[in-house]
Amino acid sequence: MKISSTAPHSPLELSRYEHVRNRLQTLSEVTTARYGLAILSGCLIFLPYAEPRLFVTGWIAFVPLLLAIRNRGLGESWLLGLVAGAVAWLGATSWMAEFLTIFKAYEAPRNYLTASLYWLYAGNSFALVALALCWLQRHSRLPLVVLFPLVFVAVFNLYPMLFHSRLGEAQSHFLIALQAVELTGVYGLDFFLAMTSALLFVALVGPSGAHEKAWNITGVALLGLWFGYGLYHVQAWDNKIAGWEARQVGIVQPNDRVSLDIPNPAPGYSRAYPPEMAATEALAAQGAELVVWPESRYKGYFAQRNVRANYEALVADMGISLLFHDLEWERDAQGRRKSYNTVVHLGPDGHLEGTYRKIKRVPFGEYTPVVSEIPFIRRWAENYFGDFLREITPGTDHATFDAAGMRVVSRICYETAYPRFVAEGIGADAAGKILVFHSLDGWFGETNQPFMHLYSSVLRAVENRVPMVHAINNGPSAVVLPNGRISHQSAAFIDDTFVVALPYAPDAGGSLFSRFPNVFLYTVYTIFFALAAHALWRRKQGRNGKQ
Repeated sequence: MKISSTAPHSPLELSRYEHVRNRLQTLSEVTTARYGLAILSGCLIFLPYAEPRLFVTGWIAFVPLLLAIRNRGLGESWLLGLVAGAVAWLGATSWMAEFLTIFKAYEAPRNYLTASLYWLYAGNSFALVALALCWLQRHSRLPLVVLFPLVFVAVFNLYPMLFHSRLGEAQSHFLIALQAVELTGVYGLDFFLAMTSALLFVALVGPSGAHEKAWNITGVALLGLWFGYGLYHVQAWDNKIAGWEARQVGIVQPNDRVSLDIPNPAPGYSRAYPPEMAATEALAAQGAELVVWPESRYKGYFAQRNVRANYEALVADMGISLLFHDLEWERDAQGRRKSYNTVVHLGPDGHLEGTYRKIKRVPFGEYTPVVSEIPFIRRWAENYFGDFLREITPGTDHATFDAAGMRVVSRICYETAYPRFVAEGIGADAAGKILVFHSLDGWFGETNQPFMHLYSSVLRAVENRVPMVHAINNGPSAVVLPNGRISHQSAAFIDDTFVVALPYAPDAGGSLFSRFPNVFLYTVYTIFFALAAHALWRRKQGRNGKQ
């Protein structure tokens, strides 16, 4: 590394800062150290997923990886990124091993060996980020503080993941960092997480010139604006919410055991009167105006007339609104049976007020992706996933329920992982809307997955500036305010019921992101592909010049 344009200095004459820079340079030249740095990056990335109070590690997570891939070739950069990514997803989604134990009865070490295939696949998202960054650095004049966040957001979101999760969704406990996602979605938070690592990296190794210094100053200023916006709006929303009226919302958390087969009614109960209905009666007696049940395996509301009749009579007696999930079947014009994952809204008179059919399906759980249309891959998927793979027909329309004087937008299971899709349901007509999520996470056992699911959904409340209720079958269930504060969170892995006073204003709700959910991400995509096209053109011109 060039330290000065004059004659070399002795180690005693070097400043402490320059000495550190030299040590980092030496470290990045040692092969074992480079892979150690990649592993360190992976650990820093997953720590906020494992313990949200460690959110600060997400802001420095890429510094070791940037040191590791510095001055490396394309192949080694990809491999170092793969190491970092595999470690990151191993730590963040270690529950994949438990899922395989519950789903396929795999014991250790077979469950971990099988899960490692997923971790390697998911880790390739970081490998491709490192590869694209390395290539564009050779053919683009943009400084790292701009180039790295652009590459990270574009490549990371283009990579097809089985379980979508953005780095910003591990920042749920860092409220001042969340507030500006109402402008950009979680994609903007990911952008600034990557930019912060780039700024710290440049501070350690030194900028390459005055041009890069100017960009670094701009980056620091933008980061300051992001946090300044957050600092102001956390308090501003606290003050605003304090003046809202309260609606009493009940949540039922039955903690059902998961099953591939349709489960029998619990002892002492029936299809027409399940434990959730008994819990709902208790919640109604406590003053609940709206009761929410989580996602379930099967309730029988659509399939059995006596279940429908009893539900409607009981809800009418209670005089509340009820939201619950069930499987729905119907025949199409050709006589083929279609099944849907459906949320049902029963009004205070017990009548069916509306339904929402799940649109975003889980790959290999509710449908087989495009690649599985290849015969031998489809046969493998059907044999491996067996009864777990149930073809669900996607719904086509967003739905808004008028329930307990509120406008409710429901989403099912991993639909919470699609920020732009959730925002589309809020849209420009956002006044008085709330989000209600129904989930069943029992397939992942007593791991951190339900917590990870809940905390990622916190971002959806802030992005759209609406209250959010997340009912998870096995917990933790929660109520979240529009600035990301969790007003109530239940314990996990127990059956529970509770009533929460949900702050609500009929004229509040909506954000720039809910009106224009594609603007920020599509802008990043456009710049990224323009950079790639320009780099290819320059590369071609360079080759022609040599000829």
